[in-house]
Amino acid sequence: MPMPAFIRAWLTQMKLNRRRYDRRNVACAVRLLVQDAGHDCLIRDVSPSGALLSGAPVLPPGTPVILEIPAVALCAEARVVRNLPAGIAIEFSRDGVGAIIAGWTQGQTPLAG
Repeated sequence: MPMPAFIRAWLTQMKLNRRRYDRRNVACAVRLLVQDAGHDCLIRDVSPSGALLSGAPVLPPGTPVILEIPAVALCAEARVVRNLPAGIAIEFSRDGVGAIIAGWTQGQTPLAG
């Protein structure tokens, strides 16, 4: 018996978006601290649990980092989860940090997305 089309569509959508949270497109200057080195970069998108940083160095998955947002004196511990052509993906050590960042940037630099 063939699978109904609506179930195939639902399963396809589930495979395409395995994220726990929706992401919000932003443009926010940050500083990425890795061991003793600092790197200026930009948050391109953010969710309550993670972010995509452009302009960051390529780092091995699992690398611990600290994300510093000087404009709001916020520091957040995170780890690198993957390297992408657009930048590096990080996961915050505590859920909800990205919601704070997204809320702050929403009034500052929202991008169409």
